[in-house]
Amino acid sequence: MFTDDLGWSTAVSGHVMRGGRHFVEFAIETHRQGAPSVNLGIIRPVSLTDGIDLETDWEGKVHPVFASSSFKPAVAEKLRSQRTAKWEESNVHCCTYYSYNGRCYWTDWDSENDSSDWQGQEGLRGNGTIGLLLDLDEGTLSVFKNGRRLGVMKEGLGGEHCWFVTANRPCTISISRDRAPN
Repeated sequence: MFTDDLGWSTAVSGHVMRGGRHFVEFAIETHRQGAPSVNLGIIRPVSLTDGIDLETDWEGKVHPVFASSSFKPAVAEKLRSQRTAKWEESNVHCCTYYSYNGRCYWTDWDSENDSSDWQGQEGLRGNGTIGLLLDLDEGTLSVFKNGRRLGVMKEGLGGEHCWFVTANRPCTISISRDRAPN
């Protein structure tokens, strides 16, 4: 994925994770001085564009972690309407690691849209890698920075998810799957 100064760029993996442990590394390469604003994480397997207008609904900025009834009610309703039984009981529909300061942002695409600090939290303000380990057996999302485990960022996860990334500054981001670390 490559982004420029035209606004947020979002990419979603087509690989749906339904159970077990899944690990990916996002390699971030900045193209200018300063830290890019990058969100890396998981999202329900939904379409961000079917029946959702880029200009009218998203206002040109596709950023699914900020779609809630208070921020983007029309988008949030359209995303929730894609719910299937495979989402199970978890209400975490989109969860991200924010590279600038390492905060966890998540939403249920309804009334919950929250951010939180977590033990081990660190940002990545430049080039490097962020690894994410989704353990659907344990219901956790853990973060690794440049190969070093930082900790569990979010608990209470379940059901189907895909990897995704959202960025708004010039950078190149690549994603690679790997074996889950122990």
